Amino acid sequence: MMTEYERALTTLGNSGIHWIDALFRWCVVLLVDVAQFLGISYEALNVYLFVFLLPIVLLCSGLANIYLFKRCRDEASKACV
Repeated sequence: MMTEYERALTTLGNSGIHWIDALFRWCVVLLVDVAQFLGISYEALNVYLFVFLLPIVLLCSGLANIYLFKRCRDEASKACV
């Protein structure tokens, strides 16, 4: 029977570029460890991180950038008058 690490590592991680494969394997081991600590599966953690959390973080970052851009533009136009 395969361990969580073996099962996760055999799904991907054979790009032929050593540093990418090494980083991928390190991340898989980290995700498996975090998933075990949280009491969920590796796949569930991936879904939570990359389907829910990452898009929310990117959306908030984009909205913050838009807000700050508009605020800076408004401040710059006040300073020019």
